[in-house]
Amino acid sequence: MAQASRLVSLCMIVKDEEEQLPRCLASARNIADEIIVVDTGSSDRTAAIARQFGANVIHADWEGDFAKARNIGVEQAVGDWILFLDADEELDSSACAGLRQTLRGTDAQGLFLQIWNVLGDDMRGGTVHPVLRLFRRDPDIRFEGKIHEQIAASVLRKWPHAIFRLTEAKIIHYGYKPDQVASKNKLERNMKLLEQAIREEPEVTFHHYNIGVEHLRVGNARQALGAFRTARRQADFAELSYAHLIVKYEVRCLLVLGLAAEAVQAAAEGAAAYPDYSDMCHYEAVALAEAGRLHAAAKRAERTLELGAAPPQYHTEDGIGTYRTAYLLGRIKEALLDGQGVADAYVLALHHYSGFNPPLYRLCHYMRKTGQQAELAQLLTTRLTCPAVEAVEKVAVILLATECEDAALQWLRQHKRLGGEFAALVGRFERQGAQTTRTTDRKERAAEWEGEPAGNGNGATGQIERDAGMAGGSAGAKGLLSEMCERADLHLERLQSMLGKSRRVGNGVSTAALAALRLAMPCKEGWDVPQ
Repeated sequence: MAQASRLVSLCMIVKDEEEQLPRCLASARNIADEIIVVDTGSSDRTAAIARQFGANVIHADWEGDFAKARNIGVEQAVGDWILFLDADEELDSSACAGLRQTLRGTDAQGLFLQIWNVLGDDMRGGTVHPVLRLFRRDPDIRFEGKIHEQIAASVLRKWPHAIFRLTEAKIIHYGYKPDQVASKNKLERNMKLLEQAIREEPEVTFHHYNIGVEHLRVGNARQALGAFRTARRQADFAELSYAHLIVKYEVRCLLVLGLAAEAVQAAAEGAAAYPDYSDMCHYEAVALAEAGRLHAAAKRAERTLELGAAPPQYHTEDGIGTYRTAYLLGRIKEALLDGQGVADAYVLALHHYSGFNPPLYRLCHYMRKTGQQAELAQLLTTRLTCPAVEAVEKVAVILLATECEDAALQWLRQHKRLGGEFAALVGRFERQGAQTTRTTDRKERAAEWEGEPAGNGNGATGQIERDAGMAGGSAGAKGLLSEMCERADLHLERLQSMLGKSRRVGNGVSTAALAALRLAMPCKEGWDVPQ
């Protein structure tokens, strides 16, 4: 291709990326007219793979400076625009054609793309924020910063009135998945480079922000809080494009540290400063709930749902303003024993994201532990749409997992009328006996526990010894806690049953209080179950 026709130069720096590089380069092949890869010392097939995609591979020593490494590639580029990606990223292929068209006609000097930081096995549950990844090539435009290198400052020095446009094109980033972070030892590397950067440039707000993020990522909430507060004290804080994120992370640190009252105040100030930022409103609801102000927390969660997902200029977390906030509202409504609110919130969460298991688990637990299991199947039939047999079966499995066996059979029989696969599914469950042994086992264990004297080797002391002998101390403690919670729940369940239609028993103990105690106990929520 003639040099004059080169619109986009893809510039990358890599090291030992043979597993991820093919995915990245394949995703960009329809937008990049040339590919320049700076290899900083790979010992695997990275360079060979890059050449297979037609890349110009430049070998360079790693000097602990990301900007310097990036600029080596930029200096060799001939395209009108520079696109930069990392090997653990993937450009959404559907965006390539639209991006090329945008680049040919835009008046901008830089374009922002939306980066999706994937944390699990799918796109849900990560973070989303705009990143400047395309800029016009110019000999005066170069990256700056040894770590978390930036290009915007250089662009603005060249063109003080530069125009930046926000696009809907997506970059999928896999580098924050736990296995990737561990395999690359990124946290230790980043921390060393940031500490050095702060020593050399203590006045740079971006360094304090980034080291705060690293501390928060590894659970050092107090150090993270100090870094974020240092960033907030800088003179340029109000002008920062990521100021909203610093405030949110400050709130998250306070919550981790158990400083609920301070978190409420910080979140309220943040929500006032950024009234359209759903994340801030969501975390204000979290802080209020942690502070015990449940009615106020519910109102802020409801406001977050009204706002919906955050506008594209903000750094946001997937599900805030939609399914995650609805789930939060459901948990708050549980604490308030607002049955209608619980059902509405959890069903809304499922409508936003039908593969999200915890709302359905929690709804089933709530209905069972508040004595409403008889109405559960009808509620689900009325509020959920399950057009496929797999969806019907999944709901039935969750009903069984939450010990709502009667509701599971009723749910299946209500779909039997649809015929075909649905009828076959109901028949299979009935033949296998949907009335599992779980309820019987629980009753038998309850009867057995009733007759156990403490410390005879068969009760709690014996359980500690058995667990410790089989799986070690920590596993034993976990097993004992699980058994203790189950025993307590069975006793409370029996007491609820004894009450019958009576509203109160004994020394002013209400059925609502018993339900609240049972709901406060740990239970399976389906976080580890495939969506």
